[in-house]
Amino acid sequence: MNKEKLNIELDKAFQAVIDWVNEQPIENLNKELVKGKWPISHHIYHLVKSTRAANKGMKSPKMMLKLTFGTTNRKERSYDELVEKYQTTLSEKQIKAPENFSAEAGRTFDKNELIEKFLKTKTEMKKALEKWDEIKLSKYVLPHPAIGKCTVREIVYFTTYHTYHHLNILKNEYHFPS
Repeated sequence: MNKEKLNIELDKAFQAVIDWVNEQPIENLNKELVKGKWPISHHIYHLVKSTRAANKGMKSPKMMLKLTFGTTNRKERSYDELVEKYQTTLSEKQIKAPENFSAEAGRTFDKNELIEKFLKTKTEMKKALEKWDEIKLSKYVLPHPAIGKCTVREIVYFTTYHTYHHLNILKNEYHFPS
C-alpha cells in the first residue's frame, strides 16, 4: 500500500472501532463484561498506547532509527503477510499485551475523552506518515514486541490490523442482551 492507501485504511479501521463503541450502552464501557477479559475501554486504551508507541518511533530521526535498529535486510511483507505473521505468533506463543500497553485493573475512562485520545493517536500517525517518502517507509525498521523488526510501512499495516483485531474481539466476545 502506498501512503494514500495507508491513510485511507487507518481512517476506516479507527472509524469502525468508534462506530462500534458508540453503539454500545454507556454503562458497559468500563465493566468487565467477559470474566477475566478487559472492559471495552481497556481495549481502546490499549490501542491508544500501542499507536502512541508506533508514533514515537515514526517521529524519531531516521539516523537514530538506522543506528539503533538498522535497516531492513529482507523483502518487505505485504499487509496480508504481516497479518499472517502476527496471527501465527499469537497462536504459537500465546502472546499477551505487555503491561505498559495495558490499563491498570479497575481503571475507568470517560468515553468522550478516550475516543478523543484514540482519534488523536491516529491523527498523529497520519502526520508522522506525511514526513516519510515511499522508499524510506520500506527501508527503516522499528521493533515490535511480538513479531520483531518491522519496516515503518509494516508498522502502519500492523496498526491498522491491530485496530481491527481488537474490534473483532469486541464484536465476537462481547455480546449483550438487547
